Amino acid sequence: MYAVLDTETTGLTPAFHHRVAEVAVVLVDAEGRVEGEWSSLINPERDLGPQRIHGIRAVDAVRAPRFGEVAGHLVELFRGRTLVAHNLPFDLTFLTAEFDRLGLTFPVTHDLGLCTMTLSTDLLPGSGRSLGECCAAAGVTLDGWHAAAADTRATAGLLAHYLRVVGTPVPWQDVIDRSHALAWPGVAARSFRTAPRPDDAAVPPPSGFMAGLVDHLPRDSASELADPYLAVLDQALAEQALEPDDSGALAALSRSLGFGAADVARMHRDYLRALVRLAARDRPLSDAERRDLERVTAALGLDGSDLEAAMAGAAVPVDVPPFALPRSARIVFTGEMPEPHDVWARRAVEHGLTVLDAVTPEVDVVVAADEYTMSIKARKARGRGIPVITVEEFARHLAERGGTEYEPASRPAHGF
Repeated sequence: MYAVLDTETTGLTPAFHHRVAEVAVVLVDAEGRVEGEWSSLINPERDLGPQRIHGIRAVDAVRAPRFGEVAGHLVELFRGRTLVAHNLPFDLTFLTAEFDRLGLTFPVTHDLGLCTMTLSTDLLPGSGRSLGECCAAAGVTLDGWHAAAADTRATAGLLAHYLRVVGTPVPWQDVIDRSHALAWPGVAARSFRTAPRPDDAAVPPPSGFMAGLVDHLPRDSASELADPYLAVLDQALAEQALEPDDSGALAALSRSLGFGAADVARMHRDYLRALVRLAARDRPLSDAERRDLERVTAALGLDGSDLEAAMAGAAVPVDVPPFALPRSARIVFTGEMPEPHDVWARRAVEHGLTVLDAVTPEVDVVVAADEYTMSIKARKARGRGIPVITVEEFARHLAERGGTEYEPASRPAHGF
């Protein structure tokens, strides 16, 4: 039914001669059960690019099969199945280029497969774009980072979650029917030795200033390919892999996804504004953080005036109408509070409110330990337009209704 895949590559786009360096496939049935899996490092026949990011070592890659040697095997894995990936358009640009190098046509386009990132907009409202954020929102385990096999297993887990959510018939049945009828190229089978990634080639998840921001950037609904493009930006920024001279690679990637120059300029300015607003939301930027933003601005093909405009916009408070707590509000608590959740839940019930465990469309407000929390519940709430208020504000609303005045002792520095 489904072939879930992931690639690790030597760079951002095949237009700059970057290649596939690892590929993994997990076969999944109609109910989301795993039927089999395969993965291998691939000899890209060129420099491996940012090895600190993908963790692939030259000593391992040189012993791996070339893409042309595994192409026939991949065709047999893909034939008669619907391809699934997290950021499918990105993987397809590389697979299409690799097949082109062999004089073959790769028949799958983004509308003939399923992208778990795109599907998360409706099925995981409020989640970030990244595989890690989507897995956290769905309760799916992600073991490893930037390893194709681990990422593919996690994506298969996301697909299984989606299948449980949508039930039958699935809303993408037309995609299944059309993709299963695709004519795949005839590729002669070649013998090769699979080269699994060594266990000691693990890569730690990114950390630092940018990594702490990108998962919380807003989604872009202007085009179904906007988020896949911006997800590449997210990942490059989180891994400190985006430099000013990468603007050409980004331009090539955007063209391969069908974006014009005006579309890209709009996305880049919106992206920079959102990034700056997040970075400066609760404190002044340090000199190092300002330099990071200047590098990002250059890599996006923007200039200093764009950054200054974004900084000025971040300094302007956003007008938010005063929140009024409905008399019979349905509420959800999130974050580590000075007093346990059950204490606040009891107080809420005493004032005629209903306490729920999960954020659903019926929820009126989420009460958080920290107004800037990026917890899954808070992100889901913001994604659905549900207000998020602090426990101190909630206490004031209860006091206005009469009865005991509650004074939380202190608030933790960060929500969960």
